[in-house]
Amino acid sequence: MSGPSLDFNRWDGPRAGVMARRWTIASMGLRQLMQGKLFRILIGLGCVAGLLVAVAGFVFSQTLAENGWLTALAQKGGPRVEAVMSAVSALLLLYPDMLVTGAYKVVFWVQAQLGLWLSLVAMTLLVPQLITRDRASQALTIYLARPLTPRDYLLGKLGTIVGVLLLLWTAPLVIGWVVSMALVPDMVFFNYSLEAMGAALVFNLIAMVVIGAVAFGVSALAKTAAVARISWIGLWIVMSIVAKTKALPSWVGHLSFSYDLKMVSDEVFALGDTLTEAAGILPMLNPQMAKEIGQAATQVGTDEIGGVIVGLVILVSASLTVLWGRIKPE
Repeated sequence: MSGPSLDFNRWDGPRAGVMARRWTIASMGLRQLMQGKLFRILIGLGCVAGLLVAVAGFVFSQTLAENGWLTALAQKGGPRVEAVMSAVSALLLLYPDMLVTGAYKVVFWVQAQLGLWLSLVAMTLLVPQLITRDRASQALTIYLARPLTPRDYLLGKLGTIVGVLLLLWTAPLVIGWVVSMALVPDMVFFNYSLEAMGAALVFNLIAMVVIGAVAFGVSALAKTAAVARISWIGLWIVMSIVAKTKALPSWVGHLSFSYDLKMVSDEVFALGDTLTEAAGILPMLNPQMAKEIGQAATQVGTDEIGGVIVGLVILVSASLTVLWGRIKPE
């Protein structure tokens, strides 16, 4: 009695290639996240942040521009209001780099703090889906069967992380800036906002590298989804609280990647320098405000940026070492 015959034929359909395999992994992770209500709420909050960037840029440009709507209103407010607006316009002509660049740095810094927070919350949802569940279910053995290599697998998962940060942080920032630039009454605002936008994108890239590496390390090390989430929350929130404890040595604080990223943001945006410059100019308008700004400048940034960088390098290196040692069939 003969059994059923098997007929093997060479595949003659279209070949998708390596990039398609990587995109399949990345898009699958994003689709799984999009099914959750919390992640959709996070996207909504990211869109609100982008809208606020656009509104802040529009209001700021209309306030300082010589032909803005606030100047038109000031003409109806009497000689004193007109004099104040004339002084503001004169400051814009004298110090466009300080006023425009500094203002946009503040706006982008605020958006960066919100974008960072949204990204860290989203990583709490994503970390178990990166590697933990694949290792626990033995699915990693199937995924790493040829022609899918460990590099393809990791690049696909990295695509999910990058996609999350683009949706919650980068895209709202860029779209909000583009909209605000489309409404400015003078190109001086575009020219002097480029430096602030560059700083925002640099910090965004640094955060993307750090968050991606740490998320990979936590997900690769944890054996269950619950352990992965608890470990991520511990590294994010608990270590951030520990880092702010003044009784402990300063090097302990650099073990918190969220604390280090906060210090890096202050350094990249150089808010301390901006506030110091503003404190030197504002006395001609408001001496009390200048004094308060000068005091605030001393509280921004850190003198331990070297320790911050070393701490981040150690955390990223350790995370990638753990990751590479775990990406293999069980």
